[in-house]
Amino acid sequence: MENNEKNEEMEKYLQDNENLGTPNIGEIRECKIIQVGEDHIIVDVSAKIEGIINSGYLVKEMSEYKIDDVIKAVVTSYRNDDESRLYLSEKKYMIRKVLKDLKEGGEGKTVKGHIVKKVRGGYTVEIGGVLSAFLPGSQASSLNSIDPSELTKEEYEFKIITFEQRGRGRNYNIVLSRDFLINEERAKFLDTIEKDQKIKGEVDEITNFGVFVDVGPMTALLPRSEVTWDKNVNLKERFHVGEEIEALVISKDVKNGKMSLSTKRLTPDPWEDIEKKYPVDSVVDAVVTGIAPFGIFVKIEEGVKGLVHSSEIFYGNYRRNLKNYFEEGQNVKVEVINVNAASRKISFSIKKVLGDPWDGIEERYHTGDTVETSVVKILDNGAILEIEEGVSGFAHISELSWNFVKKPSNVLKKGEKVSTKIIEIDPESRRMRLSIKRTLEDPWIKLSKEVKPGTPVDCEIISVKNSGAIVRIVEYNVEGFLPRSHFIDGVEEGKIMKGKIHKVSYNPQLDERDMVVTLRNGERSQRNASGEKKEESFLNPSPMTTTIGDMVNEKSEKQK
Repeated sequence: MENNEKNEEMEKYLQDNENLGTPNIGEIRECKIIQVGEDHIIVDVSAKIEGIINSGYLVKEMSEYKIDDVIKAVVTSYRNDDESRLYLSEKKYMIRKVLKDLKEGGEGKTVKGHIVKKVRGGYTVEIGGVLSAFLPGSQASSLNSIDPSELTKEEYEFKIITFEQRGRGRNYNIVLSRDFLINEERAKFLDTIEKDQKIKGEVDEITNFGVFVDVGPMTALLPRSEVTWDKNVNLKERFHVGEEIEALVISKDVKNGKMSLSTKRLTPDPWEDIEKKYPVDSVVDAVVTGIAPFGIFVKIEEGVKGLVHSSEIFYGNYRRNLKNYFEEGQNVKVEVINVNAASRKISFSIKKVLGDPWDGIEERYHTGDTVETSVVKILDNGAILEIEEGVSGFAHISELSWNFVKKPSNVLKKGEKVSTKIIEIDPESRRMRLSIKRTLEDPWIKLSKEVKPGTPVDCEIISVKNSGAIVRIVEYNVEGFLPRSHFIDGVEEGKIMKGKIHKVSYNPQLDERDMVVTLRNGERSQRNASGEKKEESFLNPSPMTTTIGDMVNEKSEKQK
């Protein structure tokens, strides 16, 4: 009974280990890894002895092999010495396998491989880790932009376009194409896509003319004009590389492998029924998007922008530096004044929203009122003074000061705040006459009461002309005229000299204010027509006709 059990065990052992004999050279064996060394692995080949595969005959890196992994290898040699070593090659097995697969598929077969290095004209590709092939650069357009060091990290699919044996043995010329495979995949993909179909993709690249979107087997273009209904979109602010977006397919080209997308068409055209949404006279919220010398551009919704012309911003003087009043991104209320859907144009008004400041002007202001104003413009004959936004008036040069004013710019500065008296209001013509000098007491009233011909005064020389000089009577701050015939030595602009009143003429009803002064004392000899001497007293002078008004007239005549 015991002998029968022993025989059965021996028979079972022989059945389980029928290949325990020494394998033949060239035989393919299934190998189980039992030990991993620094430069080799020891394998169980189901024979009397163990096998060894050196690193140079392995397909993968040493670190990728683990104990109990099962691989296939070809027996290459047998060393019958004290240790009896059996040597195998995984690489030879893989070459046989890969070549067999390639021969079965031939040209047109799809294979996987790793790019080993970049060479002249293209790349060296390793198929199955054992067989070298050539990938021309012209067939790798999708890879040419990738850094060569990054290319070696990924496995790619290729199409065999040339497969031929060179001579005898296993020397083959294999040429691959990446583009052929991609174009084939693109064509299949495009066949499944319909126009106006929604599609999702990942932003791959952002350029000035559009956005490239990775939609799987291919990259589609989202043109700038199809991003939004707003033409001035900033693509780099709107999109980010790696971001997933949804778009609408607007065209496809199967032959050339191209596709165009649109994100703006996911929403209705904002200009459809624009007249109904924004009828004339309606007031809407807007955002300032641009500032130009002639007006500001505003947006009322995505894709709908219009102009607020400078004439529709301010009442009255609208020629202003708009950058002093507006900035991009500012919220404003505007009134629609014109809509043209066909030309996609819309215009607005800001001043109509604010209301006409001249409405009810006579209820807010009255003739004789004194108001605070700002100098907005200086003219040759006066100044424009603003009372409130959109309401301004004119102050003639004669109304700027009780004294003679040669140039308005001599007494006023733009932006200066001055008190002004309203002389006249004309609502129909939107005009107002103003006076600065009338907010002050007329200094001639006091002067006319206190001085007479012969009254001594201190005179400041204001300006010297051919006919004489303009002087200021210091005590009264009133200007008068000093004829040249009444000069003495030392008359200079800015100098204060002793003088006397020669003539005073004051008639407020006729707005007449004239005064002549002299710097001379005593009498002066003049000859009459017959040559006889005539004594003229300066303390009791005869009437003189040269006045400040005469100087103004004289100057005007010379300018003509």
